[in-house]
Amino acid sequence: MKFTKKIAFASASLALTLATPAALLTQNAAFAKTTTVKQATKVKVTKKTTPFYHKDGSKFTKKKPYVYGSWKSTVAYKNTSYNVVKTVTIKGAKYYYIGNDAYLKASDVKVTATKTVKSSSTSSAKKASTSSSKTTSKKTSSSASKTSSKKTSSTSSSSKSSSSSSSSKKTSSKKTVTQIQVTKKTTPFYHKDGSKFTKKSPYVYQGWKSTVAYKGTKYKVSKTITIKNKKYYYIGNSAYLKASAVKVIASK
Repeated sequence: MKFTKKIAFASASLALTLATPAALLTQNAAFAKTTTVKQATKVKVTKKTTPFYHKDGSKFTKKKPYVYGSWKSTVAYKNTSYNVVKTVTIKGAKYYYIGNDAYLKASDVKVTATKTVKSSSTSSAKKASTSSSKTTSKKTSSSASKTSSKKTSSTSSSSKSSSSSSSSKKTSSKKTVTQIQVTKKTTPFYHKDGSKFTKKSPYVYQGWKSTVAYKGTKYKVSKTITIKNKKYYYIGNSAYLKASAVKVIASK
């Protein structure tokens, strides 16, 4: 009877061992898959007026309107075009983030420009591989030795804790600039290649045209980038301000 149990146990262990390569092969195949998708880069308002929204889905109000430079409004107007920073979902509806904490609802605009980007299943494949590996490892360890399983679990937990702590420290040490204020009398608006806006092709926002920003004006920052070894802040609508010409007044 004991001999029969040993044979059964050995057969089960062998089955688990042989199943693992096949599972990993399937996961690796999924890991290698990549697809291409189109992302909106520019939209145009199709309604007479459409509200500006916050990231929680609430609308800008008259008391707290959307502000860009000296221009204030709670709505965007028909046929006005906006550059899209990213596409998000808020309460089940699609929105386009246009910078400066403002979003436009997808149903109120039409996409006028897109770009093609690669999308891979790397993340999900890794998770599947890790999950499958842990499950197989637990089954094998449980059948072979409870003590070994406990040690492995303890080591894994310790490693996760250490990794989480390290990640937390790195994240907390970084701050993202969210708002700036011009410190010079005037400072140029720049393109992403580092060139300045010109009188023939000035920076345009809702009918307001200029090649420069004025002292004391505040701008919301979408991201910080480096152009030709100089730091710039992206303020939306294809315009950048040089870090040396402004001061940071808010960050997160």
